[in-house]
Amino acid sequence: MKRYSLLKKAISGILAGVLCFSAVSFASAEEYGVDISRYQGNINWSDFAKTNNSFVILRAGTSKYGIDSRYEEYYKGTREAGVKTGAYLYISALTLEEFKAAAEQFIRLLDGKEFEMPVYIDLEDDAQTALGRQTLTTYALACMNIIRDAGYKTGLYSNLNWLRNFIDKQQVEKAGYEIWYAQYPEAHANPNDYDKSDMGGIWQYSSQGTVGGIPESEVDLNVAYRIYDVEREMSGAGWPYLIPYLSRKSMRSGPGNEYGELFRIPQNTALRVTERVKTDDGEWGMFEYNGYVGWCSLDGVLDYSSAQIPENPYLFYDVNLDGEINAADDAVLLKYILGDSRDGLSADLNGDGKVNVFDRQRLRAYITDSSR
Repeated sequence: MKRYSLLKKAISGILAGVLCFSAVSFASAEEYGVDISRYQGNINWSDFAKTNNSFVILRAGTSKYGIDSRYEEYYKGTREAGVKTGAYLYISALTLEEFKAAAEQFIRLLDGKEFEMPVYIDLEDDAQTALGRQTLTTYALACMNIIRDAGYKTGLYSNLNWLRNFIDKQQVEKAGYEIWYAQYPEAHANPNDYDKSDMGGIWQYSSQGTVGGIPESEVDLNVAYRIYDVEREMSGAGWPYLIPYLSRKSMRSGPGNEYGELFRIPQNTALRVTERVKTDDGEWGMFEYNGYVGWCSLDGVLDYSSAQIPENPYLFYDVNLDGEINAADDAVLLKYILGDSRDGLSADLNGDGKVNVFDRQRLRAYITDSSR
């Protein structure tokens, strides 16, 4: 018996070591949750709140067919049950303009609601694979940029095959967006038997789950590898910068030269930067132009933040044509840059009754004529 006890202790020690090693090797689940759409039918939210699921991600709708018929009902249910809530929009867009429209549609569906979880764009439509990996990534980022600029923590949902072959996952993550991905290693996988944390923040590990409170159908099951508690991040806070570009610049879908180009920004276009980051390619600013949101290199641009304009050494031109160079010219330029149009310069600087290329030329002379 004593020998058996020693052997038993030895085996127990080995098993403990294996279990300890396993605990270190596999990322621990921080939260469990489900994602739902109208197909989940009637939900008893009181019963759901008693399960170990702490979050729900609602299908807000699809870009093609509009709002999910149960979206508003389910949102109200999550609020009453006290579970954390996120949302997603299934997007079947194929052009840059369609992705922009989908982002604007999603924002309308999110407006007036509170979300503790991120909101995601769902990309998995077979027709989108024909766009090619870089183009689809560029369009997806352009879409998420618009949602982010509206003040939401956002990200991308897709399946493992797409994240390996049709979307540049590294670009998405470098741009600061969440990854929520689907992969089902087995019909009823135990998430504690796998470590998928390197793929994203949330792993959808089964589409055949059963959860208390959702009796009418199977449901997607998810595990989160960190605690989410998203607060709305209002774009532009702390970055009151206005940047007149002295030459044409590339507006890219992310902060770096490796990201796809969305537009070429016209020369001398004044833009409000809402976020700034430093990368290996230098400093980049996030801004809106022509209804899109993207990134541009800040190398070689002038900073016309309102706080600096009164002391700016370039203010030396009689902008308002009154024969004097004084504070009134500063006020005119400030109004000019802060004009109603966010697409660029829109004021009649030379007083000829028109807004055209000659006004841009006047501003260029105003900025570059250092002899005055």
